[in-house]
Amino acid sequence: MRDIMKEIRLYQAFTSGGKKRHIGSQTRVTVISLFFAPIFLILVFSSFSRAEPSSSQTDLHFYEQFEESVETGLTDPLGFHHYWTEGFHLDGPKKNLKVRLYGRIIADAGYIEANDELQSSFPTFEGWRAAFRDLRMILLGTLYDDFIFKLAIDFANIRDVKDLWVGYRKIPFLGRTRAGHFMEPFSLEQLTGIANLTFMERALPVQALTPGRDVGIMCNNTALGDRLTWSAGAFLLTGSFSNVGEWSDTLSNTFGTALTARVTGLPRYADDGRTLLHLGFSYSHQFRDDQRTDSDMKIRARPETRLTNDTLVDAGQFAAAAADLFGGELAMVSGPFSFQGEYFLGLADSPSMGNPRFNGFYLSGSYFLTGEHRKYNRSLGVFTGVTPKQGFHLFEEGWGALEAACRFSYVDLNDKGVRGGKEGNFTFGLNWYLSNKSRFMFNYIHARVTDRAEPPIDRGRANIFQVRFQYGL
Repeated sequence: MRDIMKEIRLYQAFTSGGKKRHIGSQTRVTVISLFFAPIFLILVFSSFSRAEPSSSQTDLHFYEQFEESVETGLTDPLGFHHYWTEGFHLDGPKKNLKVRLYGRIIADAGYIEANDELQSSFPTFEGWRAAFRDLRMILLGTLYDDFIFKLAIDFANIRDVKDLWVGYRKIPFLGRTRAGHFMEPFSLEQLTGIANLTFMERALPVQALTPGRDVGIMCNNTALGDRLTWSAGAFLLTGSFSNVGEWSDTLSNTFGTALTARVTGLPRYADDGRTLLHLGFSYSHQFRDDQRTDSDMKIRARPETRLTNDTLVDAGQFAAAAADLFGGELAMVSGPFSFQGEYFLGLADSPSMGNPRFNGFYLSGSYFLTGEHRKYNRSLGVFTGVTPKQGFHLFEEGWGALEAACRFSYVDLNDKGVRGGKEGNFTFGLNWYLSNKSRFMFNYIHARVTDRAEPPIDRGRANIFQVRFQYGL
């Protein structure tokens, strides 16, 4: 009876609006519970799938047979081999065609807190949020081991086409070529896939002062025993002025053309990448038509979270005949410790705005408490995923890998006739890798915004708490 009366009082409070604070806390608990419930089920399922069944040896034998049959696959009457190993595979009769279909799920949740100045400028900025950051399906294939093709679609961002390209891998001197829609060769962090980033989102200047995916053609190769990489391409600038999704990757508008190149070197590389020193430089020249409004420049950055579409620094939209982007890279790995930093400079040829220049940088460090180290791809000059020494198992030995990280990032979008603001962010991160395909992440971000003209912000402050779960299919 006491429980029934409690439910009646709760319903009356809800319908009368009398206890809003209590209902709000219940709502937040519900949101968080719904977010972690499927994650818990995945963990339990994966653990039970690896643990020995306690019912009988027959169940264990059946499971082992099923797992072996899935990985071995089957061959259809036409000679195509179908099997499942980190995704669905289809191999042609003579191995002249190989196709792999796989996916990725990334879910975020968190709370954004803002001071009065920021909240008055962005009324919807503060609050509890949850969203799918990435729901991606990827089709990757090869033809006669020479041609390669890729299609990646993100269903979390209005079905954005991330990658759509074909390439050839054996051109003398030029190495690998590709044509289609893909990431321009610029910046170490920009070229690192979202599933392999140390932090949940890319740093402020990477968002504001680097090109994203565009339509073009590119060549890349290695030299000096894979100690040097180079990439160069010509692109048709595309993107969107919208706040939805990743505007730099969208195919909505055409802004002009660009020539972009990147060079990286490894002065030191030892112990299969456990010790390394990476240096890199990127440059892009953009040709724009300042007589067309759809070729305007728009430079902005989210506060290193995708739980909001608000941009705390935003240079607005202005006409430019051309733009030059520069980027410098430095990274090192020494066992479980790693350091990474980049500096960016953007010059706009815009006489009406006084030819402004923008700049920014970030410095970050991380340490694996369980002894792992960051993996490095020598053919592309980027960091890749982390494989724990012991994967997570609920009822067996192994708790995965644990990484602590911190970062400071800064971007300045004020110069001449542009007053887009300045922002500096301190970020602390904790990553728990369950396997090479799944991990939990926690980020705390303290953001400071000053010197913005529209809306006027001089002492904006925000605290962002966010968690993420990602799982590769």
